[in-house]
Amino acid sequence: MKKLLIIFIFSFLVGCANLTNEERLVIETKIDHEECISLGFKEGTEAYGGCRLTLKSIRAQNKTTQAIKRNSMDNNRFCNRWYCW
Repeated sequence: MKKLLIIFIFSFLVGCANLTNEERLVIETKIDHEECISLGFKEGTEAYGGCRLTLKSIRAQNKTTQAIKRNSMDNNRFCNRWYCW
């Protein structure tokens, strides 16, 4: 029984990691919409559009930060596995 539970949890996590770009975009859109509505913005207004744009910008900045950390580009240095410049 314990092995079955572990296999189920593992397969669930693997399934979540394999989202396509379209599925990820749909989820991000829904999350952004709900966040802006919860902050009190009304859909279709300029303020709502600004809220959505801000959330999209924050997400892009986070992706850039993650890419920089992943590539070890800190302090204007690019480090590959064996060398830096």
